[in-house]
Amino acid sequence: MLKDADSYQGGGEAGDDAREKLNDAEALFTRLKSQVKADYNSKGQVNWRREAREDFDFEAGEQLNETDKSILMDAKRPIVIFNRVGTTVDSVAGQEVGNRQEVQFLPRRLGVVKKSELLTSAAKWFRQQCDAEDEESDAFRDLVVCGMGWTETRLDYEDNPEGDPKIDRTDPLEMTWDRNAKKRNLVDARRVAHIRRDVPLDEAKALCPGDPDRPFEDADYNASWIGDAGEGENPHHNDGESYNKENRGEDDDGDDKCVTLVRVQWWERVAAYLVLDPTNPENILNLGQDEFQDLSEKAKLAGGKLRFTKTTRKIYRQAYLGNVLLEVGDAPCKGHFSFKCMTGKRDRNKNTFFGIVRAMKDPARWSNKWMSQTMHIMNTTAKGGIATERGQFFDNDADGEKSWAHQDQVTMLKPGALSGANPKFIAKPVSQFPQGSYELMQYANQSLRDVSGVNVEILGMQQSGSQAASLDLQRKQSALTILQPLFDSLRRYRKEQGRLMLHIIEFYIPDGTLVKIEGPEDAQFVPLIKKDAFDGKTQYDVIVDQSATSANQKELTWAMLQQILPVIGKMLPPATWLALLKYSPLPTSAQKDISDSIAKSQEQPDPEQAARDAELKLENDKAQAKIANDKAQSDAKIKAMQAEAETRAQIARDAAQQDALLKALTAPPAVGPNGQPVQGGGGGDVAALIMGMMQEMRRDMTALASALNTPKKLIRDPQTGEIVGIAPVGMG
Repeated sequence: MLKDADSYQGGGEAGDDAREKLNDAEALFTRLKSQVKADYNSKGQVNWRREAREDFDFEAGEQLNETDKSILMDAKRPIVIFNRVGTTVDSVAGQEVGNRQEVQFLPRRLGVVKKSELLTSAAKWFRQQCDAEDEESDAFRDLVVCGMGWTETRLDYEDNPEGDPKIDRTDPLEMTWDRNAKKRNLVDARRVAHIRRDVPLDEAKALCPGDPDRPFEDADYNASWIGDAGEGENPHHNDGESYNKENRGEDDDGDDKCVTLVRVQWWERVAAYLVLDPTNPENILNLGQDEFQDLSEKAKLAGGKLRFTKTTRKIYRQAYLGNVLLEVGDAPCKGHFSFKCMTGKRDRNKNTFFGIVRAMKDPARWSNKWMSQTMHIMNTTAKGGIATERGQFFDNDADGEKSWAHQDQVTMLKPGALSGANPKFIAKPVSQFPQGSYELMQYANQSLRDVSGVNVEILGMQQSGSQAASLDLQRKQSALTILQPLFDSLRRYRKEQGRLMLHIIEFYIPDGTLVKIEGPEDAQFVPLIKKDAFDGKTQYDVIVDQSATSANQKELTWAMLQQILPVIGKMLPPATWLALLKYSPLPTSAQKDISDSIAKSQEQPDPEQAARDAELKLENDKAQAKIANDKAQSDAKIKAMQAEAETRAQIARDAAQQDALLKALTAPPAVGPNGQPVQGGGGGDVAALIMGMMQEMRRDMTALASALNTPKKLIRDPQTGEIVGIAPVGMG
């Protein structure tokens, strides 16, 4: 909001700045007023508003204007209106309700593509808090009727200081847009404006209070320069200077003074600079003019030099307009209009958009007129009429005139008035109904379906009673193919609105807000920690489910699953069945009960599964016992081999001792230097040594013979019964 409280405090620099701000405000108001007025009064938008009002009349059943009704009443014809347009609109709008779509956010980073559960759940929470589905369904219905549907996404701080999410449907007739915008959903529009009429003056003052030192006049809040009475908007004709607060009509209450407010959002290009971050060469800064100058001065003081390139960027702004500029500032959302539009079919020559009702108006109008004409013909000619000379045909002219029109009464004629083959009486003549009138009425009724592209199958009917169900489904799909441009605009709107919602979540939703995350078992509330999702580097792609291609996408998915589940059903684990259950046509409560039952059954042991587990355990035990038995046999063999090796070593030692003994016995006696035998070199000492060795050998041989002759017993495994070793009798 412009603050110029010091503008009237004398001259000097402060006064010059205040006057400059005031001049800028006046210049901005003049520019915005000129642009909005030019858009609002452009030929295309004027014609669109007139046709849109007529479209809404036809959808509501008002399909004959006052002139047509006066003509019928003067001709004493019945005023009959069969509203087939409303039913057609209901069927198309019902397709959107039955096939609502979901917005998901995918982080753009290396690795497997996986949606951000936290942000996707935060978006669901945002939409659930404000009943966004219902509001968007109403906006889509506006699209079907008049070709444009509008919503506004914002945070409402009236009841909650932290802000309540709001996605509100906005009346298309209250909106005006850049008259040069041509793309679908007005994505190339430079500005949009919301014109609110009959706003209470107190509410307008609370919305734009102005400077307390220089408050606005009541007349300043009324944008009397917008609109005209010829378009049915019933605007106030006061100009800004002659706005009379007291003279608003005799029936108006003084506390109910109303004004017209215009809220305009626009974007403009400003100079910007892409600068290589001096502190981090891998980072690029996007700076405005003032920021770039400040950084340049700091770089000069530091003796450095910036590397940059000059470019432009968009800044979004918002202003409230009355008869003066009431308030101006940045737009609620950076990089987005808070108003989002979905558009229908394009009228290229008029640069406007229209829905399916435009083509249905002439068939509906003439269908009702021909119906009224047919009823008039039947009322006036079904009983016949005659021309006769007075007193020449009826016995009593007055009675005959009254009774002739009644088939259940006898009309008396003069004698001789009848002639021919039956002169006594005749049947009263009946006029023939004109066949062409009935055919024209039938043609008009059929044209309603032809021009709209909505066949009887979409309306829940059949062309014949013997029509096959497969043919019925094919006809529905064919009709939806014709209507796909409308659903494609809705899908594009959801992407744009999803980006806007992501911005609000990032910058306006408080940290720690509890959001519900749907898990495979139970939903849980987790706090929204934005630093984990928004690190300043990660960007997100907004993904929307495919547009509806059948009368009910869930039913089609379930029908396809019914064909493949009998084949693969036995191979699916319980978790997969729980995932498939949400595509069934069962109510949500029934799905939850089934899911809980399956989860509970998984916690309790199944008798058959327990038997299979016991059998598996027994097989595992047998395998382990076999492994232990094989190990015992291997150990016994190793011990036997070790014992055999020790025995052979002992035999080798004994043989060596015997050989040494034999050499000692056969060795010649030792001779001294004198040639005489040396004492102690043999004889008794050698004999004693030999006798000791012989006794030791005898004991060893006796023990070995005793061990070999002792009875043996086999050692078996107690579980398998296999031989694992041997032992002497009497030992364990």
